[in-house]
Formats: sequence, C-alpha cells, structure tokens
Amino acid sequence: MSRKVNIGKVSLGGKNPVRIVGMVKTPSKEIKKLVKEAQVLEREGAEIIRIAFKEKKDVQIAKILKKEINVPLVADIHFNWELAFLAMEAGLEGIRLNPLNIYKKNKVREIIAEAKKRKVAVRVGVNSGGFKKEFSSPLKLAKEMAKVASDYVKILEEEGFFDIIVSLKTSEVKSTVLANRIFSQRFNYPLQLGVTATGPYLEGVVKSSMGAGILLFQGLGDALRVSLTGSSKEEVRIAKTILQFLGIRNFFAEIISCPTCGRCKVDLIKIVEKFKKEIEKMDEVSLPIKIAIMGCVVNGPGEAYQADIGLAFGEKRGTIFKKNRIIKITKEDRAIKDLLEEVRNALQ
Repeated sequence: MSRKVNIGKVSLGGKNPVRIVGMVKTPSKEIKKLVKEAQVLEREGAEIIRIAFKEKKDVQIAKILKKEINVPLVADIHFNWELAFLAMEAGLEGIRLNPLNIYKKNKVREIIAEAKKRKVAVRVGVNSGGFKKEFSSPLKLAKEMAKVASDYVKILEEEGFFDIIVSLKTSEVKSTVLANRIFSQRFNYPLQLGVTATGPYLEGVVKSSMGAGILLFQGLGDALRVSLTGSSKEEVRIAKTILQFLGIRNFFAEIISCPTCGRCKVDLIKIVEKFKKEIEKMDEVSLPIKIAIMGCVVNGPGEAYQADIGLAFGEKRGTIFKKNRIIKITKEDRAIKDLLEEVRNALQ
C-alpha cells in the first residue's frame, strides 16, 4: 500500500480511492473559456485539476481559477524554478516538478523548503520526451526513468519532505508499465498513472486503457490522468470508464450489449444508441447498475440474467429479466420504454 499524501483536501494513496486528474487545455489568455473548461472538468468528475504554469502572469489566472472551482489546483512547472514559488504564493495545493528541466539541487531544495512550510504536495513527473537521446529497448528507458525519479525523490527526502507523488510516463505501454513497476519496488509514494503523447483518439484510448489498466490490475496506482490529443472532458470520462470497468470505482450505469450477428432479428445498434441517450437523461441513474441489451437467444438470456436488468431479443420481441427472473415480454417498438420503466422501478 502506498503512503497517504494530501493535495489540499483530497488525499491520495493509503486506503483512498484512485483519484481522477484533469488538465485544462485552453490558452491562458482566454480566461473565461479556461474557467468554464475547469468547471466542466469538475462537474464531469475530475478530483484534481492541473494547469500549465508558463510565466509570471499565470499567477493571476490561477487565483481566478481558485475562486471558481472547488477541487485542488496543481501547477505544472517546467524550466523556470521561480514559478514554483509564485504558484505556492497563489495558494495552489500542488506543484509538478520535472527532474529533467528543473534539476539544480540548490534550487530544488529551496522549492521544497517552501513547499514544506506551506504544506504543498509535489509531484515528481518524469516523461520520456524529456530525454534527448534514444533507448535501445523499453526496459532501458524504464530503468533510466525510474533512476531519474529515484534520485530526485532522495533530494526531497534529504530535506525531510515526504508529501510526494510520482509519475513515470512514456508514449508506449510497455515502457510505462515497466518504469512504474521498477520505481514501486523501491518506494511507496503514490503513483499518478498515465501514458503520454498517446496520439489520435482511438490510439489514445487504447494506449491509456492498456497502460493504466495493467498497472491498476496489479494493484499499482493512486491517481489517473488520461492524456489525449483532444477534449479534456473526454479524458476525464475515459479515466472514469477505466476505473469502473476494472471494478475499482463506480460512476455510471453500465450497458452491456452484443456485437450482433446474422442471428439478430432487430436493429440492436439503433436500440442501444437510443437507450443510452435516454438513460443519460435520468439523474437518478447515478448509482451503479448493470443493464444488458442482447440481440439473440444464444448469449442473450445468460447476459440478461447476470445483469441487474436485462433485455434479450428474439423474433421482433424481447424478454426483460430482473435478478434471474423473467418479468415482462415486450415488443420491439416498446422495448426501450419498458426497459427504462423497469430501470426506474429497480432504483426506487
């Protein structure tokens, strides 16, 4: 079990749930849009929000954000060590330091002294993109990343500072997994998981799910940031989905549906899409519930039986199951309405 570290009012590690981290992507000059994006991330489920801290004027933006959101704010700092002090003075609960571009020991020690005084958490974030050299194998890259993080952590420990989170991210699954495994064998600080620079949407979702999923399944990881070349809102939604499908946390109603085949006698794709839109409108369906919608009699009844509520279609009609028993026979054109009604009844 990793040690507990607080980022403001949010605790990582220990027996705490795996936390979801979001990052705003709006340029700092568009303040209203940036604030709105942060608020959307908070509503969507981000428990910690990170902001790029690039120059001194970002202090004012951080102060505005602090007033508009209720989750801890972390400053992402590179190259300019002075920005760490400005971020802490602005009241941010956490800072991210990159060992590959903020590495002068005397400056690091000064930052840590201030973080210790202000009770600010520090994430030691090592990304493979920070190295200006090639590696002959994923293992060699992983070992180098773990060494860089370990050496940096030791500097912080020498200052009596232990409110440390660590992230080790590459743009590929294997080296990311190996780096986190190697580091976790030596230290028990909370790990923020993620694969970085994942590429377009589909590639990003798959890499993120595999990299984080492997580590989480093995019991590693205390926070998760999904990184996509796309919407920050989608990043948070995918992080939630990864955690739910691993059985780690519950956020939403889960729909199970079959891929369809020649046995399917209804337009299952259309039915599932329409049902999903309807279920998302139901505020009361925030509790975890598993709903199966299946297209034929081969696996349909079994999946429907095993779900909380299930619908298995035959020839232009369907059977609705609830907790191992048949409760209704419905026609294709009424199936969605009847299934929604049974979901509401189940949640009462």
